[in-house]
Amino acid sequence: MMVSSINKTIEAILDEIDTIQVPIIMPNSGENKRWNQNIPSEPGWYWIKTNAKISTLIEIKYKQGKHTNISETIEKTSILHELELAITQSANEDYVVYNGEAHNLKARAREHFQGHRVTYCLGISDHKSLLNYNWTFYYVPVSKCKTIPEKYSEDTVLRIAVEQAWRAKHGWPILCRK
Repeated sequence: MMVSSINKTIEAILDEIDTIQVPIIMPNSGENKRWNQNIPSEPGWYWIKTNAKISTLIEIKYKQGKHTNISETIEKTSILHELELAITQSANEDYVVYNGEAHNLKARAREHFQGHRVTYCLGISDHKSLLNYNWTFYYVPVSKCKTIPEKYSEDTVLRIAVEQAWRAKHGWPILCRK
């Protein structure tokens, strides 16, 4: 396959997911256990947006486990800021701080909000100061992408390729390590 054909395919997928992503507002407390009930338990891509300032995120104290060490991750991605490759906040607007792919979108949304002892995740509700900000989980199930044949709906390599291409198109979210 020629490079231009690959680029056209990736661009078509990215254009489609940019138009069909679904937002779900994350709760500002751990009390709403059903906030993610409409997110499908299937493979896809996701983005997490917030209006929390980088200076606020840098102040978050690391909690042991697989949670993201938020301040360390921002520090490690600082070169991307210098090279203007990172996504930054404009005024007090929401901006993407994390994007990824998942085999189960519903479970991944829950992990990023509530935390998980094994999986690398944000664990937003573990940091009470973060609950003072807007947090929105955007998602697109692979099954909703008309540009992807159904036989590839479970393909992890495809999801990773699209995840990385999204970053090349839109910029690097500051809380992504790799």
